[in-house]
Amino acid sequence: MEQAQKTFSYVARDASGARQSGVVSGLDTNDATRVLRAQGLFPISLDIDDGASAPRAGARKPKDGAHLSPRQTSDFLTRLAKLSGRQIQTERALAIIGDGGQDPISRAAARVRDSLREGAALSQALEEKAGVDDPVTLSLVKGAEVSGDMGSALETAADIMQNRLEIRRRIVTGLMYPGILLFVALMSLGLIMIAIIPQFRPLIEDRIDLVPVMGRAVFAVSGILAGLWPFILLTLIILVGGILFAARRGMLGPILVRVGNRIPFVRRLLLRNQMMLLLHVLGALLSREITLSGALRVVSKSTPTGTVRQSMTQVTQDVENGAALSTAMREQNLLPQEAIEMIRIGEEAGDMGGMISRTSLDMRAAADRDLERFLLLFQPALIVGVGLLIGVSLYALFSAIVSVNAITF
Repeated sequence: MEQAQKTFSYVARDASGARQSGVVSGLDTNDATRVLRAQGLFPISLDIDDGASAPRAGARKPKDGAHLSPRQTSDFLTRLAKLSGRQIQTERALAIIGDGGQDPISRAAARVRDSLREGAALSQALEEKAGVDDPVTLSLVKGAEVSGDMGSALETAADIMQNRLEIRRRIVTGLMYPGILLFVALMSLGLIMIAIIPQFRPLIEDRIDLVPVMGRAVFAVSGILAGLWPFILLTLIILVGGILFAARRGMLGPILVRVGNRIPFVRRLLLRNQMMLLLHVLGALLSREITLSGALRVVSKSTPTGTVRQSMTQVTQDVENGAALSTAMREQNLLPQEAIEMIRIGEEAGDMGGMISRTSLDMRAAADRDLERFLLLFQPALIVGVGLLIGVSLYALFSAIVSVNAITF
């Protein structure tokens, strides 16, 4: 049976940037958006749910062990996108992936397939049976359920998740070597302070005032550490356990972001990477016929808690109140001037999604350069800092030993 036309009230901008409102007919939100685009209007909002709303009340959460990790989710979406892109029906593609074995991805695919057979939509099945809670992925899939372009939507969602994981991998890989070096250096220094230096203390117990200042400081620190080493060891165990727990729960990233935002250079690096991913997501959503306000709400939800999320929430409110996206972004000081200009061109040309995607590629190149420069500077700086720490400690230790020998003989 042919689907009935629906009426939508809209708010949109024309090629000159003027704000217009009215009504338009379409089969659904995506169809109404296409009608407005054909009229030379760029829709800001429609009056019905565009797929960017909050998850349904009472939505079932996946059972224990059913939640896929970000890496597993990315691999799952990539495999599903490849099969869907070859004109294989989604249910059959899920069956193929589900027959792969008893690994988490195969089990999740089987659960999603069973949910589809029971009549659920793919977005609902992904959320409830595979634990996919990323608002960007769910919004893209919901839009594709209407437009029918599921393979492309899944490919875009997988690409966005892979970009996030790639940035995290590069940072972790770049910091792994200096982190291990710092840990080994501190452990070695602690062992010297706790196990070796106290053996010299009986030789100078009665004439500590003749030892140089740095030597006395070394013996004082050694005495404190030697007395507190059980508590220090327990603290280290708790700290390592807390880090591992936070990493498994997905809380380590936000904590590191908050700490990094207190360092000016790191804050600039994080901001550029966040805005690059944000524009990539926004361009992908707008290119898939999602309204501007809906896309901004999805982007705000997918942004980690912090200054950027607060700014994007304000941008969303400003756009829904009639401001142009370029103006709202400029007021929040989130993007460089050249990126604002690219967005302004997209508004005037009626190709905001394409121009935003192009801007995200330019910002990605700049973000990659910043990250590479940061790692190139941070690694040798950390090595030099560790070397100075060990050098000063050894100098103080040897000066104390020389003083001990002078006092004894």
